[in-house]
Amino acid sequence: KSENSCAGKFYVPHRERDIFEKLIHANEGEFPTAAIPAVYREIISACRSLETPLNIGYLGPPSSYCHAAALQKFGTSATFFPFDGFSAIFRAVEKGECHYGVVAFRNSTQGVITETLDNFQRSELNIYAETYLDIHHQFLSNSAPEDITRIYTHGQAFAQCLEWLEKHFPNAEYTEVSSTSHGAERAAKEEGTAAIASDLAAQMYDLPILFSNIEDRSHNTTRFVIIGYDSEQPTGRDKTSMIIHVRNQPGALFDSLEPFRVSGINLTHIDSRPTKEERWEYLFFIEFEGHREEARVKKALAELESHCLHVKLLGSYADEDQKKEKEIEMVREIPG
Repeated sequence: KSENSCAGKFYVPHRERDIFEKLIHANEGEFPTAAIPAVYREIISACRSLETPLNIGYLGPPSSYCHAAALQKFGTSATFFPFDGFSAIFRAVEKGECHYGVVAFRNSTQGVITETLDNFQRSELNIYAETYLDIHHQFLSNSAPEDITRIYTHGQAFAQCLEWLEKHFPNAEYTEVSSTSHGAERAAKEEGTAAIASDLAAQMYDLPILFSNIEDRSHNTTRFVIIGYDSEQPTGRDKTSMIIHVRNQPGALFDSLEPFRVSGINLTHIDSRPTKEERWEYLFFIEFEGHREEARVKKALAELESHCLHVKLLGSYADEDQKKEKEIEMVREIPG
């Protein structure tokens, strides 16, 4: 744990955000403003690797959307390790095998990723940072469309493309796999099959893109969080995530959240999950604007604890919401 905590001296998410914003503000030439973060991220990534090479865990195989999010956050000079599931990523960071992990947290069309929430319930890791990735699903296959009888992809991707699939491939067998890149890997080896995956997967597995951007909703974005033992300092534009367990009685949730209304703190997300200990008892995952070190947040949290059976702070970190700061990434090849 102590060795991983040292990584926070070299990787400070909000500092990179501030650098990108200053560079964008200072740009008065012809260089595309939207490309500035991507270019300077690679410069920072290369310099950071000289100080302390970062080991990053993500949901594999390579070329998954989680891999793309990890590249977007850390640059290509980090060392990336693929894992078969989110639980394995949490364990790798907890054991010190990786400095940080990147896990999907919420999708704009499908909602929260319950597997990630469940892992946070039993882990001591913090949310250290976040990043947003626009998701565009491509239909990949070596076969002609009329010869395709089976389609591979992750369950979330199936859900996000279901209307398109039912219209164009109503008779195909939909086979769920652990990740979109795993689906591409199988489609590359099996005749008469296809995969729904990313441009990166098409490139890595040399699969032709038969149909582009097949997602049912054009504004399809996934939020990923970076997990680790480090904690961020207040930046003035932060968000905080927590899990609370309220008493099973009338008005318990309202009473718990009232201190935030009184303190003028904006709640941005509320979701529930079963406790898995007692029937019909639930934990609530809550996010709000502000940092745990702010005076008004400290006051609200102190009052919150008096109304709850348990409060677990998952972290306060720099807000990278795309709605506030849109960033367009340049296309990059995976090294190696």
